[in-house]
Amino acid sequence: MPRRADNTPEELNDMVVESARRRIAADGVESLTARAIASDIGYAVGTLYHHFQNLDAIVTAVNARTLSGLGDAFAKAARSEKPSEMLHNYADAFLGYIHENPRLWNALFEFKRAADVQVPEWYVGAIAQLVDVIADCFRRIDPSAPHRHCVEAGQLVFASVHSVCSLENSGRLALIMDQDIRTVVHRLVDLHIAGFSSNSGS
Repeated sequence: MPRRADNTPEELNDMVVESARRRIAADGVESLTARAIASDIGYAVGTLYHHFQNLDAIVTAVNARTLSGLGDAFAKAARSEKPSEMLHNYADAFLGYIHENPRLWNALFEFKRAADVQVPEWYVGAIAQLVDVIADCFRRIDPSAPHRHCVEAGQLVFASVHSVCSLENSGRLALIMDQDIRTVVHRLVDLHIAGFSSNSGS
């Protein structure tokens, strides 16, 4: 195993986050411990806390990569000049990314931070940027719609897709309905488009 001096602080940070990411992807965030990460990278547990304040900070760094990955998935979504069709393409990208990374995605919203740990502003901002990608489709559906209404529509789509995917990941969606997840998600998108169009008067 490398000695502490063999890695720069940046390299060590990356080793810690990557170890945590792999463990969360394999076993879920609830199984993650500082001792396991330290064992993976060949350093003492105390070394981790020279670079990260606590385990919450490590999970937050993993979650940042997960959010970035979803942003990449959105960027790779099939392109369309029709904003309603683009919403469905984003939905497919959303579904595909969560399907490939179910435990990492669950860690975004299921990890229980200590009561005195604040969610970093940049973390909230990263989610807002993803929502804005969706909201931009609603802006194009009705350019005259107030900015706030478009953002709210984006938030509702994001929250709806996340919610049904969480049910699917936990095996509970089948208890509610007998439709497959993709059908459910695309019907939700259609409902949100119809509701937005009706409320905006378009």
